[in-house]
Amino acid sequence: MTQVNLDEIRRQLTELNYKADKMRIVTVSAMDDDLLESCTTTENECFYNSYMNVIYGKGERYVLGYRCEDPIVDHAIIRKGDNYYDPTLQAEGNFTSYQYAILTEFTVFDMMKHAKTNKDFPPDVDYILSKANKFKNVIDVEKMRK
Repeated sequence: MTQVNLDEIRRQLTELNYKADKMRIVTVSAMDDDLLESCTTTENECFYNSYMNVIYGKGERYVLGYRCEDPIVDHAIIRKGDNYYDPTLQAEGNFTSYQYAILTEFTVFDMMKHAKTNKDFPPDVDYILSKANKFKNVIDVEKMRK
Protein backbone atom coordinates (compact mmCIF):
# COMPACT_ATOMS: atom_id res chain seq x y z
CA MET A 1 0.00 0.00 0.00
CA THR A 2 1.25 3.46 -0.86
CA GLN A 3 1.88 5.46 2.33
CA VAL A 4 0.70 9.05 2.51
CA ASN A 5 0.79 11.71 5.17
CA LEU A 6 -2.83 11.83 6.32
CA ASP A 7 -2.34 15.21 8.01
CA GLU A 8 -1.32 16.63 4.63
CA ILE A 9 -4.34 14.98 2.98
CA ARG A 10 -6.66 16.51 5.58
CA ARG A 11 -5.02 19.92 5.08
CA GLN A 12 -5.64 19.73 1.31
CA LEU A 13 -9.24 18.63 1.83
CA THR A 14 -9.81 21.51 4.25
CA GLU A 15 -8.40 23.97 1.68
CA LEU A 16 -11.02 22.69 -0.77
CA ASN A 17 -13.79 23.57 1.74
CA TYR A 18 -14.39 20.06 3.04
CA LYS A 19 -14.82 19.01 6.64
CA ALA A 20 -11.82 16.70 6.55
CA ASP A 21 -12.39 15.46 10.10
CA LYS A 22 -15.84 14.17 9.02
CA MET A 23 -14.52 12.23 6.01
CA ARG A 24 -13.71 8.54 6.37
CA ILE A 25 -10.45 7.35 4.92
CA VAL A 26 -10.56 3.76 3.67
CA THR A 27 -8.20 1.37 1.94
CA VAL A 28 -8.95 0.53 -1.70
CA SER A 29 -7.98 -3.07 -2.42
CA ALA A 30 -7.56 -5.19 -5.51
CA MET A 31 -10.63 -7.16 -6.57
CA ASP A 32 -10.34 -10.74 -7.77
CA ASP A 33 -9.55 -11.18 -11.45
CA ASP A 34 -12.93 -12.73 -12.32
CA LEU A 35 -14.83 -9.72 -10.99
CA LEU A 36 -12.40 -7.26 -12.61
CA GLU A 37 -12.80 -8.99 -15.97
CA SER A 38 -16.58 -8.47 -15.82
CA CYS A 39 -16.28 -4.77 -14.89
CA THR A 40 -16.40 -1.69 -17.10
CA THR A 41 -12.82 -0.38 -17.13
CA THR A 42 -12.53 2.33 -19.79
CA GLU A 43 -9.14 4.00 -19.32
CA ASN A 44 -9.19 7.35 -17.44
CA GLU A 45 -12.99 7.21 -16.94
CA CYS A 46 -13.39 6.42 -13.24
CA PHE A 47 -16.74 8.23 -12.86
CA TYR A 48 -18.31 6.48 -15.85
CA ASN A 49 -16.79 3.11 -14.94
CA SER A 50 -17.93 3.24 -11.33
CA TYR A 51 -21.40 4.37 -12.41
CA MET A 52 -21.75 1.52 -14.92
CA ASN A 53 -20.33 -1.06 -12.51
CA VAL A 54 -22.93 -0.15 -9.87
CA ILE A 55 -25.76 -0.18 -12.43
CA TYR A 56 -24.75 -3.69 -13.53
CA GLY A 57 -24.33 -4.99 -9.98
CA LYS A 58 -20.52 -5.27 -9.89
CA GLY A 59 -20.58 -2.96 -6.90
CA GLU A 60 -23.26 -2.00 -4.39
CA ARG A 61 -22.31 1.66 -3.98
CA TYR A 62 -20.89 4.41 -6.15
CA VAL A 63 -18.27 6.08 -3.96
CA LEU A 64 -17.15 9.64 -4.62
CA GLY A 65 -14.08 11.21 -3.04
CA TYR A 66 -10.34 11.65 -3.37
CA ARG A 67 -7.38 9.37 -3.89
CA CYS A 68 -4.95 10.18 -1.09
CA GLU A 69 -1.96 11.25 -3.13
CA ASP A 70 0.04 14.45 -3.04
CA PRO A 71 -1.80 16.33 -4.40
CA ILE A 72 -5.15 14.63 -3.83
CA VAL A 73 -7.09 13.51 -6.93
CA ASP A 74 -10.90 13.50 -7.25
CA HIS A 75 -11.97 9.99 -8.17
CA ALA A 76 -14.86 7.52 -8.11
CA ILE A 77 -14.65 3.92 -6.94
CA ILE A 78 -17.11 1.20 -5.96
CA ARG A 79 -17.97 -0.57 -2.74
CA LYS A 80 -19.02 -4.20 -2.53
CA GLY A 81 -19.80 -5.40 0.97
CA ASP A 82 -17.19 -3.90 3.28
CA ASN A 83 -14.57 -3.64 0.52
CA TYR A 84 -13.64 -0.74 -1.72
CA TYR A 85 -12.40 -1.34 -5.27
CA ASP A 86 -11.04 0.71 -8.14
CA PRO A 87 -11.55 -1.24 -11.37
CA THR A 88 -10.34 1.73 -13.44
CA LEU A 89 -6.86 1.84 -11.89
CA GLN A 90 -6.63 -1.89 -11.35
CA ALA A 91 -7.27 -2.58 -15.06
CA GLU A 92 -4.18 -0.49 -15.90
CA GLY A 93 -2.02 -3.15 -14.19
CA ASN A 94 0.50 -3.06 -11.33
CA PHE A 95 -2.23 -2.10 -8.87
CA THR A 96 -1.30 -1.49 -5.25
CA SER A 97 -3.78 -0.76 -2.46
CA TYR A 98 -4.14 2.90 -1.55
CA GLN A 99 -5.94 5.26 0.84
CA TYR A 100 -9.12 7.03 -0.27
CA ALA A 101 -11.07 9.88 1.40
CA ILE A 102 -14.84 9.40 1.01
CA LEU A 103 -17.10 12.37 0.30
CA THR A 104 -20.27 10.32 -0.15
CA GLU A 105 -21.62 6.95 -1.25
CA PHE A 106 -24.66 6.44 -3.46
CA THR A 107 -26.96 3.45 -3.86
CA VAL A 108 -27.85 2.66 -7.46
CA PHE A 109 -31.19 4.49 -7.10
CA ASP A 110 -29.65 7.65 -5.60
CA MET A 111 -26.79 7.60 -8.09
CA MET A 112 -29.19 7.48 -11.03
CA LYS A 113 -31.43 10.17 -9.50
CA HIS A 114 -28.44 12.51 -9.13
CA ALA A 115 -27.22 11.66 -12.64
CA LYS A 116 -30.61 12.67 -14.01
CA THR A 117 -30.25 16.13 -12.47
CA ASN A 118 -26.62 16.29 -13.71
CA LYS A 119 -27.44 16.09 -17.45
CA ASP A 120 -27.12 12.27 -17.33
CA PHE A 121 -23.52 12.42 -16.10
CA PRO A 122 -22.48 10.42 -13.05
CA PRO A 123 -22.18 12.57 -9.92
CA ASP A 124 -18.71 14.04 -9.60
CA VAL A 125 -17.01 16.48 -7.23
CA ASP A 126 -18.22 19.57 -9.12
CA TYR A 127 -21.78 18.28 -8.95
CA ILE A 128 -21.51 17.64 -5.20
CA LEU A 129 -20.11 21.14 -4.64
CA SER A 130 -22.96 22.62 -6.68
CA LYS A 131 -25.36 20.88 -4.27
CA ALA A 132 -23.31 21.78 -1.18
CA ASN A 133 -26.35 22.34 1.07
CA LYS A 134 -27.36 18.69 0.58
CA PHE A 135 -23.88 17.52 1.60
CA LYS A 136 -23.25 19.78 4.62
CA ASN A 137 -21.96 16.81 6.58
CA VAL A 138 -18.71 16.89 4.55
CA ILE A 139 -18.75 20.32 2.87
CA ASP A 140 -18.03 23.46 4.87
CA VAL A 141 -20.84 25.57 3.41
CA GLU A 142 -20.05 28.59 5.58
CA LYS A 143 -16.46 28.66 4.38
CA MET A 144 -17.64 28.46 0.75
CA ARG A 145 -19.74 31.62 1.16
CA LYS A 146 -16.74 33.73 2.15
